[in-house]
Amino acid sequence: MKKWGVVLALLLALTCIASAQETGIIADLLKRSAKEKVARMQQLIGFDNDKANQLCKLETTFLLEVWKVETCSLCNRKKRVGKLKTKREADLQKILSRDEYIKYQSLEYELLNENVPVWLSINSRTGEVPDCR
Repeated sequence: MKKWGVVLALLLALTCIASAQETGIIADLLKRSAKEKVARMQQLIGFDNDKANQLCKLETTFLLEVWKVETCSLCNRKKRVGKLKTKREADLQKILSRDEYIKYQSLEYELLNENVPVWLSINSRTGEVPDCR
């Protein structure tokens, strides 16, 4: 009887340790992802390092909270993620100027293609570039 108790306690301890390591690995990946995203946005938009640090914290917190919601089995995921997105948008507007915020959103939602100049306009029906003379 005592052996089973010890074995059960060891299995429980190993399970807790494994889940803690997994959480740490996922958190590190999310932090790295947020840093890379903010660095790319800073390079494209050109905001200062102070804003970049604030955005990195904001994006990391947002990603961690979304991950927690997605792993919660009893949560209303859609509603909670919606609230997190709304809070993130409000915080982005506090950190960035209006122009920077619009560019950030445009790049994030891929409304602008980074590799194509904004001034280039192609007719979607014919595929022709307009003559600008």
